[in-house]
Amino acid sequence: MTTLRSLLPGIGAEELQRVKDAFQAAMPGIGPATAIGLVPNLAASRVANRLDLRGPAYTVDAACASSLLAVEQACDALLSGRCHMMLAGGVHLTHDTTFWSVFCQLGAMSRSETIRPFDERADGLLVGEGVGLLVLRPLAEAERDGDRIYAVIRATGVTSDGRTASLMEPSVEGQLQALRLAWDRAGIPAHRLGLVEAHGTGTAVGDASELETLSRFFGPPEGSARVGLGSVKSMIGHTMPAAGAAGLIKAALAVFHATRPPTLHAERPHALLADSRFRLLQEAEAWEDDQRVAAVNAFGFGGINAHVVLSSVPSPGARVSFSSPRGSASPAPSSTPSPAGPLPRAASDDAGSLLRLAARSPEELLDCLDTGVSVGGRARLAILDPSPDRIARARKILGRGKRWPGRGGVWFSPDGTLGRGGRVAFLFPGVDASFRPRVEDVAARFGLPLPSHLQADDLEEIGLGI
Repeated sequence: MTTLRSLLPGIGAEELQRVKDAFQAAMPGIGPATAIGLVPNLAASRVANRLDLRGPAYTVDAACASSLLAVEQACDALLSGRCHMMLAGGVHLTHDTTFWSVFCQLGAMSRSETIRPFDERADGLLVGEGVGLLVLRPLAEAERDGDRIYAVIRATGVTSDGRTASLMEPSVEGQLQALRLAWDRAGIPAHRLGLVEAHGTGTAVGDASELETLSRFFGPPEGSARVGLGSVKSMIGHTMPAAGAAGLIKAALAVFHATRPPTLHAERPHALLADSRFRLLQEAEAWEDDQRVAAVNAFGFGGINAHVVLSSVPSPGARVSFSSPRGSASPAPSSTPSPAGPLPRAASDDAGSLLRLAARSPEELLDCLDTGVSVGGRARLAILDPSPDRIARARKILGRGKRWPGRGGVWFSPDGTLGRGGRVAFLFPGVDASFRPRVEDVAARFGLPLPSHLQADDLEEIGLGI
């Protein structure tokens, strides 16, 4: 009413009341449903109400990483057995004038009115709207019921940038921590990666930070076959809390249809791509790997990072198995992964792949590290879960030629153990009075034959002497 008086100084009290009454008559009545727009959690609660869902129903707020955090929470509920199906995703259907004003003043919005993730001309983001939901179930249950399964979620990783973060400058170290967490859990060698659905905001700082993260984690280019990189934001804009869901849906469909999809507006690729393992996909292309592995990024405004690793569905009854770098086989998980659809990460007791090499000198080990072939000798190298970062660390250790006791997943000895006069021993600190050494299990685990004096028939007669 104050505004009307300012605009129309001559308006009287009766006219003001008539305007007020007309506005109020056009407004809906106040009731319980009025609160839905005021309390974000009520959106999830009403979905559960209408679908008669009896499990947990709540809203996660982690800015642009919200929907991937919701996926991680859903996977945890499935892995624990508390639930047998979860709906997880993101919603962005509101454009607030304050939001637009602040982001424009921060320089985050594209002045050219085009969002160009990982292009040299990228000058900001465009905001989109949308709803993306995923149905998540344990893999065995989805297969049993004949569900259409698009992909298997192998692992998630969520971290915060900590004190180093600022609102406008994301931390590469924080993002790296999320990637390490996810890939360590996934049990898949990083060289199997075929597609990255990136966060890709199309801002200079954000794109540079993400490309540096990917380059540092996955290492330099290896040969001519590079990993496909793209961002759904180039097609639909940045859907804020729903962005992760959009990216995950796109990646799952790519895995399911064996097709790497293109990304738009990236005719002039960012300079950091030249020395990376990644290339921007300008058009759709066939993805012919038997085991298709993809990754999805979502980095939230304010310093939260989320990363998801997913793969194609294994053939019925098959255990998911991947080869470690340089061609040595990594052990299969101890059980078929429970997740599917996309779904939760697989719980595995396996420690991951182990690269073991032996040669006559540290210099010769460097050659073995390139070929992946062990030639035999006293110099020994072992790398647990040989990621590009760990292989690069091993090269530095070999270059120094000094013993490395296993820190950071790398073990190196220039002259082995027996070369210094040592003898092989196996200690089992058991407390059973009727101790029977299980040397055959150790030999089988490492693929070694039993020594002649420890043949299986004689093991029953061996005692423990101290």
